[in-house]
Order: sequence, then structure tokens, then C-alpha cells
Amino acid sequence: RTREAEPKKWASLQNRLGNIYSDDVPGDKAENLETAIRYYEAALEVYTREAYPQDWAMVQVNLGGTYRNRIEGDKLENWHQAIACYEAALQVRTREAEPKKWASLQNRL
Repeated sequence: RTREAEPKKWASLQNRLGNIYSDDVPGDKAENLETAIRYYEAALEVYTREAYPQDWAMVQVNLGGTYRNRIEGDKLENWHQAIACYEAALQVRTREAEPKKWASLQNRL
């Protein structure tokens, strides 16, 4: 399942790998979160807002959560990045279209 042959499935796998590394898996927590960020960013290369808005919003939420928990870098900058990801997801997960997901994002913010 390469990016070239099956881009949507490849992006889905990138997101899943990001989920695995952002969870409490064995190993160095800081390094795992950095790996998760790289996987999420890779998924967003395919999951654009225009082509796959729901998938794009999902990855934005996942990425936001990872930045919120990030150990590396400046804590305030990481929080700003998390906020930016959540606000990006709100472009798709609107109150009218997806009230429960919208409320969940409001709670995270």
C-alpha cells in the first residue's frame, strides 16, 4: 500500500501509526510523540481539506492532541499548535453538521 498506488489507504495507515505512537506504547515517550507527529503530517499530505474533509479533520484532531501532550519544544508553542489544529478541524466539524464532534472540540479548546 504505497502512497502512489493507494494514496487513501496509505494515508489511513499513516494516521493509524500516528495513533499507535501517540498512545502509551513502550519506549521513549518524547520520541514516540515526535514520531506520531511525523505520521500525522504525512497523512495530511494526502488527506487535504479539499479532497477528504472528514479525514483531514480527524487527523487535525489527532495531531492537536499530540501537540497538546508533546514533551519536546516550547510548551506554550506546542499548545498554540494544538489550538491551531483544533480550530482547523472546526472548519469541517461545524456545530450544524456534526454537533457532538463540534462540542468535543470546543471542550478540548
